[in-house]
Amino acid sequence: MIYNTHIHIFKTEDVPVKFLPLKLVRLLASKSGFYFISKILNNINPFSNQDMFDRYKKFMEIGNLNSQEEIFDECQKFYPYDTRFVVLPMDMEFMQAGTVLRPYEEQIEELANLAKKNNKVIPFLHIDPRRKGIFDFFKKCVEEWNFKGIKLYPPLGYFPFDEILYPIYEYCEKNNLPVISHCSPYNSVHFRGKKEELQNMLSKSLYKIETNGKSAKDLAFNFAHPKNYDYVLNDFKNLKICLSHFGSEYYWKRYLYSPNDEENWFTIVKNMLIKYENLYTDISFTLNNKNYFSLLKVLLANKKIREKVLFGSDYYMVETETNEKRFSLDLRAFIGEENFDAIARRNPERFLNIKNSPNQIAE
Repeated sequence: MIYNTHIHIFKTEDVPVKFLPLKLVRLLASKSGFYFISKILNNINPFSNQDMFDRYKKFMEIGNLNSQEEIFDECQKFYPYDTRFVVLPMDMEFMQAGTVLRPYEEQIEELANLAKKNNKVIPFLHIDPRRKGIFDFFKKCVEEWNFKGIKLYPPLGYFPFDEILYPIYEYCEKNNLPVISHCSPYNSVHFRGKKEELQNMLSKSLYKIETNGKSAKDLAFNFAHPKNYDYVLNDFKNLKICLSHFGSEYYWKRYLYSPNDEENWFTIVKNMLIKYENLYTDISFTLNNKNYFSLLKVLLANKKIREKVLFGSDYYMVETETNEKRFSLDLRAFIGEENFDAIARRNPERFLNIKNSPNQIAE
């Protein structure tokens, strides 16, 4: 049995209406609007199927399926029949990108019903500390719906050391529930409010943040900086945390040209993996680029790092850049069965506290 520890199956109606430019979310949410806009997007650059508009279309095409179950089935078909998937919902109500078309609780209840029906689904709950009553809702998800951990997405506008999160961390530590947190910069999912408001939010940082000359988008990713997790990891030494995306494709590229840059997120995460016993990372989205397969294989030669890396694809986000099937197969072929067994079976089982699993990856 293998594990993909990082996928998304949220629907278009779970995305704020201003998430994409030109009000595309609202237009593409309906079948007639999707058909109409798709025709326009296809003709903006008829000589390419890899431009920005085609990627938007692909993202929305998956999100417009009738249910999270249908989206999950689309992902599942790319993997061996007994693969299990950690499903990470998204709560984007507080990112100030417009109205979300359905209540977050409905997204979660739909996921809970899917997990009850299909044991290949391992549900996590996205926690945003600004959501009223989030601790009680979290307990309900764990105790009534059997959720297995939490997801954080700090660039939406909060720090992982937010005091509201601490009772949740305590509960997770006591009940062996892991945390998966977004830890990469420069993507489209971030706080979209005014820069003045963002600066006020960043004033809660436990370290100095330089804001002069920075765009709002660049500033928002201070929430996701790996150094923020030093505080949490020191306060909760038995809490398992995964810093997703291993620093990001952006920082992997920078590392290849400037390997001695100590401020590189990839380098910071790599060093933290060795320092903290219960810290992990995953390769979701970052490794969609085959140019980094060699670097990953070299990293996995280090036993301490190899035991801390998790396989994840970031479906369906990765579908905007590559094909899910090709990603998993190409990676597995390149790094070899022993390494793939480590990141896709042994390490996830340890991270997720799963016992008595088969000894071999299913073919």
